[in-house]
Amino acid sequence: MINSWKSFIYIIVFSITFNVIANEIGPTKRLFKISDVQIQGLKKVEKEAVLDKLRARKGLTLTNEILFNDIETIYNLKYFESVEAHQEGQKLIFKVVEKPIVAKIIFKGNDEVDKDDLSEGLKTREYSILDVNSIQADVRKMEKTYEEKGFYLANVSYEIRRVNNENVHLIYHISEYDKVRVKKITFLGLTAFAEEELKSIMETREESLFSFLSGSGNFKELNFKTDIERLKYFYSTKGYLQVNVAVPEVTVSEDKKWVFITVKIKEGPKFEVRDIYFQGELLFTEEELLEKTQLKAGEVYSEELLRKDIQRLTESYQDLGYAFANVIRNIQLVPGENRVDIQYSFEKGKLAKFGRISITGNSKTRDKVVRRELKIHEGGKYSGTGLRESKENVNRLGFFEPGSVVFNTVSAPGQDDVLDVEISVKEKSTGQISVGAGYSTATGGFFQASVSQNNFRGLGQQLSFSTNLAKETQNFSLSFTEPYFMDSKWTLGGEIFRTVDTQLDSYDYKKHGFAARVGYPIFEYTRLYTTYKLEETELTDIKDQTVDENEAGVTSSARVAVVKDKRNNRFEPTDGYYWNVATEYAGIGGDKKWWKNEIDIRYFYPVWKELVFRSRLYTGKIEDKGVPIPRNEKFSLGGARNLRGYDIEDIGPKETAKNSDGEDEEFNIGAPFTAFTTLELEHPLAKEAGLKFVTFFDAGTAADFNNVDKIYMDYGFGFRWFSPIGVLRFEWGIPINPDEDMNGGTKFHFDIGQLF
Repeated sequence: MINSWKSFIYIIVFSITFNVIANEIGPTKRLFKISDVQIQGLKKVEKEAVLDKLRARKGLTLTNEILFNDIETIYNLKYFESVEAHQEGQKLIFKVVEKPIVAKIIFKGNDEVDKDDLSEGLKTREYSILDVNSIQADVRKMEKTYEEKGFYLANVSYEIRRVNNENVHLIYHISEYDKVRVKKITFLGLTAFAEEELKSIMETREESLFSFLSGSGNFKELNFKTDIERLKYFYSTKGYLQVNVAVPEVTVSEDKKWVFITVKIKEGPKFEVRDIYFQGELLFTEEELLEKTQLKAGEVYSEELLRKDIQRLTESYQDLGYAFANVIRNIQLVPGENRVDIQYSFEKGKLAKFGRISITGNSKTRDKVVRRELKIHEGGKYSGTGLRESKENVNRLGFFEPGSVVFNTVSAPGQDDVLDVEISVKEKSTGQISVGAGYSTATGGFFQASVSQNNFRGLGQQLSFSTNLAKETQNFSLSFTEPYFMDSKWTLGGEIFRTVDTQLDSYDYKKHGFAARVGYPIFEYTRLYTTYKLEETELTDIKDQTVDENEAGVTSSARVAVVKDKRNNRFEPTDGYYWNVATEYAGIGGDKKWWKNEIDIRYFYPVWKELVFRSRLYTGKIEDKGVPIPRNEKFSLGGARNLRGYDIEDIGPKETAKNSDGEDEEFNIGAPFTAFTTLELEHPLAKEAGLKFVTFFDAGTAADFNNVDKIYMDYGFGFRWFSPIGVLRFEWGIPINPDEDMNGGTKFHFDIGQLF
């Protein structure tokens, strides 16, 4: 009897008993002619699953070699604890004892990581046959799972507890310890760069104030190894070709809660480019090729620029139809100098053209929605630029999961000069139904409901209905846009709306009406839009007694706008730009007459990884045409939508007048001109939860165009939650130069929707 199951599981039992034993034993010793082969002791394993693996067969003369091999084969199936071979007459009988079943898997000590996360991907499952090797592999995988979550010192062991002869319980004992946090990262040998600049490149970060939200400060060995490669690449982009980053020293504190990391760097000299050469099958002059490269002679060498230059040179050949063009770079150090020569060697390959273009994965989106974004066509000359821009355009639609749009080129069967293009996509939800309620510092308490579909009927059409009922504003709108009317390049759309606004100090107003718009592309990524709008305004609760009731009435206006949109995603951009130049004239019938001009420019840039720089510049000017301009068409600044360090209507010309109670009160009368800018840095805090952190700077004015005497500024920070009801913004703005009569304290804003 074996004392413990754990010791028993490691014992390999090969017990061979024969009724007749020959005096001479060797691998070729002939034992007997087999009349039958039987397996005894099977309960869960099928007999055929064992017999099919054996060499021993009925009618075969058994030898020691065959016998030993078959015993080893049966044992290696990993189903059995012991295997015995017996002879009864001319029968060969294998008697086996099956391994037990894992009836239950128990996790103990996993307070920080739940059972489902630990179980994912494990080989050993409940009701599977016990296999110690698989269990040991599972232990290593669980420890890796803990490491990825920051528990670098977590330890997992296991216990096999026998329930009966056929079942065992598998118990994992887990010692999690605390997460190991990075206390300090120290660089030795730096002369060219500051420590903070190198730390900003790394994914491994020191513990910070917001680590509990962002997860920064965790020490993960795999990430840290990748960080070392990032550092080497960073140096290579700055000309340091011979940089040497030594194996980092990682020290764990006595309480096993902190790690201290020391990275020794030998930077070496900084290299410049001496000469650039081109050789091989040249299709362009040297001057033309040099114009295509960013890296120039006399400049600091950069691996990043070199990579982009190779892509650009390759595309220049591909755009001539040479789909298989190859550009080989060779870097040669100049002896005795900190300079390098760059040699590009060209192999043009065969001319090719595009064959069949197919699209897969678009179960909802029609093929034509994808095809109309392509810059390539079947039978056309191969173009590397066209292929890249086509992929960018399909991504820009916003209908597919990020990173899911893949363009593969494969040679057509029997035609090595024809490349078929296989486009695969993975659709994401483009429709949204949301109902929400809350409180906004801009509008007070609100109730919001919306139904939107950005890919209506799979045709790329945009249909939306929304209503927003708040204490100070009530909005209703229904809009529809057909981006390619009747499969042409024309865009048609329309909207009906109703608005009630009580935010202005001077009066409350109601508006309702409709708008119709038409657009047409005039340049690459540029469209010309014309919009006609008819709306009626009604004034209520007039507080400023100087307000002319003639401000109410019907406005009939036409607006012409030129819009260029090169954002990488229309709904949540991280790169690219957008600009809108518009002019609007009111006076095509109706009661109002004015002329408004606007410029709206937005720019997005990924500074590093997921850190995004966002900016906006807006300016507008309105002129009267013989009829006073309504105050609600003029400009004022302040609040959650522009200058966040100030209250609504803080900024703009003011006058003192009698209010509805007959008392003197200061009212913002609106400005004929405004200009403001917003600069932001936005970074995810908890990506899975849709939480982001933002810091910002705002500046602007609202005044007479010829009498701008002050630019108001503020700065601040905030959090954004991309929730099911929209983007919720929590922001604190701090004014830099408020007027004396303004409340100069920090302003908190809670609002819904993207700022720009």
